[in-house]
Amino acid sequence: MNQQPLSWGLLVCTYKREKILPLCIQCALSQSRPPTEIIIVDGSPYWQKTQQSILETFAHQAPDIQWTYVEAEKRGLTLQRNQAIQLATADIVFLIDDDSLMYPTCAEDVMNIYELDSQSIIQGVQPAAAHAPPSGIFIDDKPKETGMNPEAKSLRNGRFSKLKHFLWTHIFLMSSEHLFVPYTGSFPAQSFPSFPEDHVSIFPVKLFQGFRMTYRRETIAKVKFEPALLYYAAGEDLDASYRVSLHGALVEAPQAAIHHFESKSGRLRRFQVTILSVLNQAICIKKHASNASKVHSKFYVLMVRRILAELCKDILSKRFSLPQVRGLLVGLAYSFKVFSMSVQDLEDWYPQFQKSLTQA
Repeated sequence: MNQQPLSWGLLVCTYKREKILPLCIQCALSQSRPPTEIIIVDGSPYWQKTQQSILETFAHQAPDIQWTYVEAEKRGLTLQRNQAIQLATADIVFLIDDDSLMYPTCAEDVMNIYELDSQSIIQGVQPAAAHAPPSGIFIDDKPKETGMNPEAKSLRNGRFSKLKHFLWTHIFLMSSEHLFVPYTGSFPAQSFPSFPEDHVSIFPVKLFQGFRMTYRRETIAKVKFEPALLYYAAGEDLDASYRVSLHGALVEAPQAAIHHFESKSGRLRRFQVTILSVLNQAICIKKHASNASKVHSKFYVLMVRRILAELCKDILSKRFSLPQVRGLLVGLAYSFKVFSMSVQDLEDWYPQFQKSLTQA
């Protein structure tokens, strides 16, 4: 075990989420093990108004915490995440969403794992996703709608329990591992520390979800989030967590809990999001793949499977204009261009493409 306790910092990137952000901060301050620093990078045009409100409401409650609330140097989730990481000093950084709500012992449970890992084998710990917010939290905001009809929801919720796992994972591809193409051709085989069973429990995972990421600061500062993914950074969590996994193990802590409210504000249309999910992945493969031909082949096989999966989901959800299928086809067409361009040309072209798509 580490001789000195590790410190943790809350790093939140936000954009026009002034309703839910205070609850995220409130939950962080209510932790049984509070953070040593809270860093908020705000891309909102009225960021100073929100900054004043947050600091006036919370800073006096926690005078021992180092508060940093700054304007985004450039708006975009990955850029704001990288800006926050650069400002951070804590040993462990909690890179959660502004609508993520930690249960009271979440941080303590996560930090126990890092501190038991005396050899720093574990590079990231993901809390467990809770279906409901912590007790006593009232949310004055609208959640994102899934758009899924009762037939599709029944598959997700297990009404067809015998088929659920197979259909949901292998047919509908509702699993991060099945939607991600590893840049080396496969996921790394990592070793994991052994902890006393009566003290803490963990299980290995291959990828993290963006609303509940925690990392060792030094590692994520080296890896960074992919700056090419602007405007709507679909897949930025999978990309970063995979590249962190090349440095050490990723685990989930089932005893730690966090709820993702998924605020409705600021969401793009399904058609736009699907295009970006394809092209963001293609961009990351182009920039980071070590075996290009093998990885490209796996990418195209995945795209065929995704088209079939999204056709089923669009129809089950009664989206007869097939926005997700159309988005995949457009993204697939542009992916050939992505793989044929140089990285430098991509960095010039892709920001403009994303801007025109998201503003259409």
